[in-house]
Amino acid sequence: MKNFYLAAFLTLLFLSSSGAWAAASATRTGIGATIGNPLGITGRTWFNEENSFDYGLGWGISDSRRFHVYADYLWNKADAFDMNDEPFDFFFGGGLAMRTNSGRGDSETVIGPRLPVGVSYEFAKPKLELFLAGALNMGLLPSSDFWVDIHVGARFYLF
Repeated sequence: MKNFYLAAFLTLLFLSSSGAWAAASATRTGIGATIGNPLGITGRTWFNEENSFDYGLGWGISDSRRFHVYADYLWNKADAFDMNDEPFDFFFGGGLAMRTNSGRGDSETVIGPRLPVGVSYEFAKPKLELFLAGALNMGLLPSSDFWVDIHVGARFYLF
């Protein structure tokens, strides 16, 4: 339980400092939910049409005791391909992930880099983004671990 509180504290600290930095130069921010692994909440703050900051937290669906948090810097390729004359965006990037109760120990918290990739579709009205994303995660500290996140989600853009 002590590791859970430590993980929650580090999560809030990381997201608040990263979010403040991102919001200073942001053109728009979306908040939403994801279904998959992890199941939780997500946000995306855009700096310009090609670069954004993606972040989220939630619980693993394969093992409900696994708390996940991630933050990524993304590059976006607008209108990368069409499906039924509708433009879809492609994105990829790099970031950090943290997962509790990972590896061999019951109370271990693992932190390391991640490589996300995905596709998204944006509606003009309402300001809504639908996306499918996956990420390869590699825990490095305090022990090594690999896991894959795959989730679908939606974000509403407030401004």
